[in-house]
Amino acid sequence: MSSLGHFQVLVILYALLVFSAESRKTQLFDTESRAEEYENYENKVSCFSCKRVSQAVDARDIPLLYLEKEIQNAPVGSPQRQEAEKNLLEEINHRKQIDQNIIEILRLSLKRTNVLDLLTSTRTTGQPLVDDWDCFKTLVKSFKNQCGAKMVYDMKYTGALANICNMGVDVKQAVSAIEQACVH
Repeated sequence: MSSLGHFQVLVILYALLVFSAESRKTQLFDTESRAEEYENYENKVSCFSCKRVSQAVDARDIPLLYLEKEIQNAPVGSPQRQEAEKNLLEEINHRKQIDQNIIEILRLSLKRTNVLDLLTSTRTTGQPLVDDWDCFKTLVKSFKNQCGAKMVYDMKYTGALANICNMGVDVKQAVSAIEQACVH
């Protein structure tokens, strides 16, 4: 990709964005069950490849767009298409697991069941992301090591980890929650 110019990269990204949701639904998968599993997950997240060029695409979704395009371009039934389908489903399943893990981490750390608001809540403008940076660094490192969070998508939950620190949860308790939630 380093040999591509900025314009070529933009053209590639534009091409990934232009195909419609309906064509993805009917052309991506060879089997009905795979298409249904993909569609079920797709309905829970924003339609990233449906957005017009005038709308921004979350950088975290570019790997999904790339895999969708690989599937779309590969001949039906070909090994390339099957591999791309497998890779897309693995990516989706990994994302589902990370989503579930962070909710369980919040529940265990805070000893609460209603934690969804902490996934996206942020501090007011002018305040630092987190008060206890040692706590935050420890939780991020533990999240990476225990949950396999290494990609950009996985690290979108660092704000939730900061919320744990800002709420005064004991670091050892939060690390224990991460270990419990991420046991595979």
